[in-house]
Amino acid sequence: MDATLPLRDAISPAEASPASARLGEALSVAGIVHAYSGAPAVDDVSFDVPAGGVAAILGPSGCGKSTMLRIISGLVTPTAGVVRLGARDVTRMPARERRVGMVFQNYALFPHMTVRENVGYGLSGLKGAEKRAEVDKLLALVRLEKFADRLPRQMSGGQQQRVAVARALAPRPTLLLLDEPFAALDRALRADMQFEFLRLQRELGITTILVTHDQEEAQAVADRLIVMNAGKVEQAGSPSELYDRPRTLFVNTFVGQASVIKASVAAESETASTLRLSTGDEIHLPRRSGFMRGTNVVIAVRPEHVVLHEKPAPGAIPARRMMAVPQGPLRLHDLLLADGTPLKAAERRAPGASDAPPGGTVHVTFELDHCRLYPSS
Repeated sequence: MDATLPLRDAISPAEASPASARLGEALSVAGIVHAYSGAPAVDDVSFDVPAGGVAAILGPSGCGKSTMLRIISGLVTPTAGVVRLGARDVTRMPARERRVGMVFQNYALFPHMTVRENVGYGLSGLKGAEKRAEVDKLLALVRLEKFADRLPRQMSGGQQQRVAVARALAPRPTLLLLDEPFAALDRALRADMQFEFLRLQRELGITTILVTHDQEEAQAVADRLIVMNAGKVEQAGSPSELYDRPRTLFVNTFVGQASVIKASVAAESETASTLRLSTGDEIHLPRRSGFMRGTNVVIAVRPEHVVLHEKPAPGAIPARRMMAVPQGPLRLHDLLLADGTPLKAAERRAPGASDAPPGGTVHVTFELDHCRLYPSS
């Protein structure tokens, strides 16, 4: 596997099963509203996921993402709005009739049942040899054939997760929901399980939604991100769209890293604008800012768009280096501008290069074409 590719791109669609075997249906939610004891949890939420797609709902704790998952699964009936699976309006349909599989964060396996019995629990309509054959197929799908007679406590966290996925797939759902599916796993195992999950998803063609607060995980496995904040959808789109063209400051700082610098518009012309930073320095954008002169704004700049200079350079701003940490091929710098504004910078690290000492002064410029401007709240 090419380590530079997101996991969702590293697995070829050619590995998927024939179209006739595809399980997934398109999901559409429109105008969803719900409140708990009068306090709004989700407010006018709308988004679509195509059949066979993988979407990640992400956001901070309390943003409404878990409530949305429960509404889609049928565990919660919304106050208003519509949930559709394919051509079916399932808004008020009982959960058991929706053909939706769900994998919980703690996996919720029956501790007294073997792996085979856990997976077969959802196959109540089958008996005897037919049921055993179907369970064997599911265990082969998640590569656990040799563990059929073990109890959950005799298995690793990653193996338990695969059992939970197999059990969720047993009734052949048209939609699979996963609530923080990789949160309990260590970093190395998490990457392995993300790859296994995508292999299964591509093979079955099942429409999948996962809820996570981990934006790196979401970008790795999902082809569509739905970023929520305070019960609303801030932005939905592909991972590259949200990273490169975030519509709001929240999305800019939540999907990937970004430093935020306060500024005001000092001058504005048809082709350029001048911004006065909170440090008193000025930078010149090669485009219109879109704001009137004197407007207070914030500049969001990603670490890879900060250029470090060891010596003063034209247009460069002084900064104090607080820390420099090697991270694989990169070195990440924690900097402070003159007014105490924190700034992160990333640069390529030469093999064998010595670590940069903290406490020194560096000078920074910005790749201004990539900086984003937002109104100051």
